[in-house]
Amino acid sequence: MASFAFLFPFLFCVFSFQSSVTNAICHISKCGDTGPDILYPFHTKGQRQDYDTLPSFELLCKNNVTTIQFPSYGNLVVKSISYDTKKIDLFDPKNCTHLVFMNLNLSLTPFHYFNVLKNYTYLNCSTSLPPPFVEVPCLSASSYHVYTVDPSLPVPGSCKRLKTVGIPFAYSPYLSDNSLGLGLTWDLRESQDIQSGNQTRDSHIARNAVIGFSIWVFVVAMIIISIKVGGSTRNRQDKEGKLLQKLGDF
Repeated sequence: MASFAFLFPFLFCVFSFQSSVTNAICHISKCGDTGPDILYPFHTKGQRQDYDTLPSFELLCKNNVTTIQFPSYGNLVVKSISYDTKKIDLFDPKNCTHLVFMNLNLSLTPFHYFNVLKNYTYLNCSTSLPPPFVEVPCLSASSYHVYTVDPSLPVPGSCKRLKTVGIPFAYSPYLSDNSLGLGLTWDLRESQDIQSGNQTRDSHIARNAVIGFSIWVFVVAMIIISIKVGGSTRNRQDKEGKLLQKLGDF
């Protein structure tokens, strides 16, 4: 039992060591306990970094919430970042994804939509349109009604075109999650992209090496403990056998 009691703090130290080493190698930081891992090319505003920072990849941390700012729209909440697929998933704090689609100008940024886009026209109508038109609630009010339609459709007499933009999908009440479609990917200049790829790859290699080392240490520890437990059991059995033999001689 003493050997097993030793095992738990030992493993705790091993995995704590793994976490600290991985963070140190990969320059990982977080905003709050549940925020996404932040590493190159992203960085948190106000924190010192060991690499050259890029303004477009600056993240803000406030009240344990990670956000990224776009000049054409404002702040969007960062839900997650996948460095393997180069995807950042965002959430609109105004709870109106189509407001983002209408106003977000990514042309002067290294970002573009992760999903395939199709052109849709936003219509502003003075009266409600019958089905199959579906009104965008967060863009509409009692005196006007906004719809997303195929650009080839003729514009009804009570409507005027607001804007035609490439977006992941038209409005649908079945796709009302305010994060759907707000997935972006990014492109860097070739040299920066190589650096990003190397750092990400090195990060994964380092993480896997530490995990492998931890597993190896765990297996070795279990073998040692098994040998000790087995030896102790055999010694106890030998002692019990000798004791029974002596009792039998009497």
